[in-house]
Amino acid sequence: MSKEKSTSITSEDLKLTHDGYFREAFQAKRFAQAFLKKKLPKETLDRLNLKRLTVEKRDLTDDWFKDTIADVAYRVPIKGTKEYVNFFVVVEHKSRQDFLTIFQLWGYVYQICRREFLAAQKRGEVNAGYRLPPVIAMILYHGKSKFQGQTELSELFAPLPGLEDYLPKLQAILVDLSAIGDNDPLMNDPEVPEFRVVLMTLKVIFRKDVAMKIREVLEELKPYSDDPAMRRIIRATWVYLMNNAKHLRRSYSTLQGTFQKITGEKVMPTMVEIWKAEAKAEGKAEGKAETVLKFLRARFKKIPKSVENTICKMKDPIALDSWAEHAAVCQSIDEFAEALK
Repeated sequence: MSKEKSTSITSEDLKLTHDGYFREAFQAKRFAQAFLKKKLPKETLDRLNLKRLTVEKRDLTDDWFKDTIADVAYRVPIKGTKEYVNFFVVVEHKSRQDFLTIFQLWGYVYQICRREFLAAQKRGEVNAGYRLPPVIAMILYHGKSKFQGQTELSELFAPLPGLEDYLPKLQAILVDLSAIGDNDPLMNDPEVPEFRVVLMTLKVIFRKDVAMKIREVLEELKPYSDDPAMRRIIRATWVYLMNNAKHLRRSYSTLQGTFQKITGEKVMPTMVEIWKAEAKAEGKAEGKAETVLKFLRARFKKIPKSVENTICKMKDPIALDSWAEHAAVCQSIDEFAEALK
């Protein structure tokens, strides 16, 4: 892609949003494991079987459910308990101030507790000794200024003397990337190198030095560029930056060269042009479905008939947008097919 073409790219050309990039990274199992190791107390980690962590699936075809699930939710078995006794973490991502985030999380926590309660009821286990599964809420924020919302549910209620101890007290763990340094220990995990790429990208996406910081991180992690997980995140990072980093325009061609040098890939410009050609179809399921198929054909040539049929039958534009995002960064057609289940 020439410099002239590259500078014309706008947010209409790509569809990897702040939430899309967050989910692309945080839905990866080893990324989730690294994140929880950083933020949970040691005594809690000692009781968890992180190797068996699973990510809760987002049912994007259900209009009710997609509005009542967190950006990412994890299920982790608890050592020394029955197989179906698990610890849950719901993580809500915010790229701007949202004073009702803790209220959203309250709903997500309730949904998990209700689901697990009904499952226990079916097993005949709801009795005087029954306990709900431990569920915690986390907020990952990376806006332009320090997070100003409440992190404890009780603080959202209008005060009334004498009732302070009786209000719901859900306390969320806040991870505010805008309030920590670029070299904070949270930002790096030697065993999961893509961890630094993602957190630094989220941290600097609104900053004027975004190009310099991303280039530094990519150069540092060049030895890991053959790692499939790293290459996937690098591709997703490129799409995300093109869509959201307003201060990147002047350094576009230089940063593009760094990405290409590390990944050795040149397919992304082709996919950008495909999306640009299909942008006019936005809002129409048929057009979005065809866009997803063109993304996949550009990267993998052949698409299994079952995958093609599933895409063509989908009428939910939100689900199709999500599939388009995944088509831009998945490692194989089999990986994409798995995401459709």
